[in-house]
Amino acid sequence: MLSNYPPEYRLFYFTCGKSFYTVLLRIFRINDPYRLIGILVILILVSLPLFIDPVNMMLDELKLFVLGESLNHGNHLYAEVSTATPPLLAWISGWLEMSFGRGLTALRLISLVFIFFQLSFFTILLINSRAFNENTYLPGLLFGILALFSFDMLTFSGELVASTVLLLALNNLLKEIEFRIQRDETIFNLGFYIGLASLLVFSYAVYLPGALIILAIFTRLTIRKSLLVTFGFIIPHSLVMLLFFMKGEYASLVEDYYLANFLGKNDTGMGITSVWVLCATPVLFLILSLFTLNRAARLTKYQSQISQIMLLWILLAATEIVISGNIKPHQLITFFPPFTYFISHYILLIRRKTLAELAIWGYVVIIISIMYLTRYDRLKRVNYTALYPAKTGYSQIINKRVLILGTDWGLLKNNKLAGGFYDWSLSKNTFTELDYFGNVVLIDRAFNEDRPEVIIDEENKMKDVFKRIPTLQFYYTRKGNIYYRSH
Repeated sequence: MLSNYPPEYRLFYFTCGKSFYTVLLRIFRINDPYRLIGILVILILVSLPLFIDPVNMMLDELKLFVLGESLNHGNHLYAEVSTATPPLLAWISGWLEMSFGRGLTALRLISLVFIFFQLSFFTILLINSRAFNENTYLPGLLFGILALFSFDMLTFSGELVASTVLLLALNNLLKEIEFRIQRDETIFNLGFYIGLASLLVFSYAVYLPGALIILAIFTRLTIRKSLLVTFGFIIPHSLVMLLFFMKGEYASLVEDYYLANFLGKNDTGMGITSVWVLCATPVLFLILSLFTLNRAARLTKYQSQISQIMLLWILLAATEIVISGNIKPHQLITFFPPFTYFISHYILLIRRKTLAELAIWGYVVIIISIMYLTRYDRLKRVNYTALYPAKTGYSQIINKRVLILGTDWGLLKNNKLAGGFYDWSLSKNTFTELDYFGNVVLIDRAFNEDRPEVIIDEENKMKDVFKRIPTLQFYYTRKGNIYYRSH
């Protein structure tokens, strides 16, 4: 049929039209590091509409900005800023705010860079580990598409940075299990990276016992190795504790970070139905992958071990989600490496190239379509409302330093936090238990160092504060639930 068309049309078909149909399998199956550039181009093209028509500031982004502003204003973490945010993430928020202010575009570009680094590192890790019977960059493409299954994946978060560190831990774990490499530094680094990750997301500490279980199953886990992993995990925490001890703020670190996170935080997440709708396609491909891998794959002993480790990694990721509480799509990033591994196996095992191409295109098109349908609120079963700051009832207050005796985060979209009372669940006792002299001193110091221009007091807590510190009342005039600074 093509013979009826001019030569230039036939040339275009074979070089562009036909290659477009087979581009994903033919190009990314080749063992060539430059394929990563192609993946980067695809990532940019797919995510470009999210930068041209960006979503509004999300609650986690707002909290990160507010925390960074408070720290850069001179307040000390935990001692003067009441928050359960892990220390490394808090310090990173300060650096980001200092560099970009409240620049959403900059933070989302940084998130895209982290995603690209993760997919590149994991792809090279699989190649070096000989996880497949052929060296291929297809996992990088599948990882990159999976990393855009929800538009909030471009939100800069502790999970994004911590999961990057976890990939370094996974690399050391696979090195240790591969019998030709067994060194003390490999075991130590495994624990060290998990420790760093838990200073970004507290619940990632669950990967420490998980790593020990995996080592016990696949290696000869001696007491010495167990101690090396544990010691590596403890080192980052010990350094942080030493830093706060030298500043005389050790008690604040233990109370606001360790105890608050250990006892659980009240955080806002999405409904389970919304999460399942977003995850339906990757989960379906995972099920098909496990079924095909069990029937058709001919794996070496080490490849079989990698498969079992990836299954255990899924269980660890699920355990971490349960421990962390409410679910947000970007929290699921720890599932991406094992999902990518199994789905890559599934596609590579399809013998008919046409079916393999259809599988890849179905994976790409469905995931990206669902992402954009939810972005523009076309799938009613997926509700992102809880991930945005609620609309404030005090929209008339703009460009003020405010103290909120409550949880009205929406007010901080157009204002800045004063006083360092960041997390009301941690600060509430300070304003309630005024018989404790330390709380009175803390409030007085906060007001002297960073006096709010506006105080939102819906629970009438300031009345008792003014009784304890009468001089503060001189500075404020009350109108309903709001105190305005008059002097």
